[in-house]
Amino acid sequence: MSVLTSPRGKVEVVHCRRTESQDIYCIKNLIRKFTQKLFGSLNIISLLEKANLAITLHNDQEEIMAQATFLDYPNWNVAPQEDWVSVFRELDSEIPCTPLNTLFMHLFVAVDEYSVGCCKEIIRTVFKAVPDLHFIFLIVPSYMSLGSTLITVFNQVGNIPSLTYDEDFAVHICHRHSHYPQLHIRKARVEDHDDLVPIFLHHDTILKETYGKYFLAELIEAQDEENHAIVCEVEGVAVGFMNVCSRVNMQLLHECFDLGPFHGLCTPHPDDVLEPPQELSVQGSSGAELRSSSQECQQIVKEPQEAVSPEAGESIQRKSTEEAAVEEALSPVQSENTSEAEDTEKLSQEYSVDYTDYCISNTSSASISLPEETSNFRPIYRGASTAFCIQMFCIDEKHEARSLDFMNFVFSLFPDKNFCIISLPHLTPEFVLIQNFVKIVPFNNCTLDQDLYVFHRAGLLNFRAPAPTR
Repeated sequence: MSVLTSPRGKVEVVHCRRTESQDIYCIKNLIRKFTQKLFGSLNIISLLEKANLAITLHNDQEEIMAQATFLDYPNWNVAPQEDWVSVFRELDSEIPCTPLNTLFMHLFVAVDEYSVGCCKEIIRTVFKAVPDLHFIFLIVPSYMSLGSTLITVFNQVGNIPSLTYDEDFAVHICHRHSHYPQLHIRKARVEDHDDLVPIFLHHDTILKETYGKYFLAELIEAQDEENHAIVCEVEGVAVGFMNVCSRVNMQLLHECFDLGPFHGLCTPHPDDVLEPPQELSVQGSSGAELRSSSQECQQIVKEPQEAVSPEAGESIQRKSTEEAAVEEALSPVQSENTSEAEDTEKLSQEYSVDYTDYCISNTSSASISLPEETSNFRPIYRGASTAFCIQMFCIDEKHEARSLDFMNFVFSLFPDKNFCIISLPHLTPEFVLIQNFVKIVPFNNCTLDQDLYVFHRAGLLNFRAPAPTR
């Protein structure tokens, strides 16, 4: 939210948001003939679909006050869309523009009475929303002036020819440092205490109640090779603070969090144990075989007898009457073979009992010797720690979007470290700095009631070190 004042003294409160499709009608109503000469004939729907960023300003009555659209290639045909960097480097080699830190303004419209204020507010919002952005280019026909509005934020760099027309185009540039500069980062001094205490007390008073009124000055004085206190300043006034330490309890982190993708935040070592031993896997397979064999035994022992149908019963009765007559004729033979049949029956009973006992003993031994699940395995890292931690961080809300400016400086304090970590309570609201970190997955048996976040040094590859402005 910002307050704009017109040249006639009228005041309007404006809010900034991303452009929506329902804004198209109002955007078209704000387009003037001067706008068409400056940006050309545009298809607003197509332009918004391709836009990298589109910003709309509206007042409390939801009336659109201004709109701007930005893309990552020139707004006139002065260079190929995929290879415009070489053309602009030839124009001015001192401008380190790349596709990662540059946008081009393709459209700007505003209510005439508030156009200057709206233009500055949109430019400031764009630089605030995109931390890696450092340059905004505007290309217009060389015979056109920017008008009284755009001239307040853009400066001409030079002229370049068109690829399709026999005319030149003027290139204008807008720098970040003129609207939402990077913060100057330095080591903290005791003199920063008075500037920083109001920022801390605005968020929390527990530190003051726990450690006393001058806890911050004592923390700054206690700096050494392992502990550093850093501040960010604007015009000589400290507006943010960060305390970092290289002492990290790696054993606790290895027990509670899955740090495998980051090699445990340690340097590789020949004695690292990254996979479960083979013995565990062999025992696991043998345990599975024992369980399957025990199940087969139980099925054999507990197999139910089949029910006898009535038709089968009648046939059995007929067979029994026929066998009764035969028994009388074969009674001598039967008496001779009685002892032999009894011996066979005893052998079969003994075999079934022994087989059942074997199955039961097998089952009990399997249940006793089953190994623990291999999911409980924790890698063992024997290399040196490559991480340092953020112990305390606070920044003024006005400059919160530039929180990442701290990271380049703190990594320079620990040249042998590749990871920066921070732990936060589970219900901590997400803030700007933490959005650049990666959240680590905890183990199921994690005993630490906090979330762990990691930032790798490689995250600074697209980052430009801030200039030491005061």
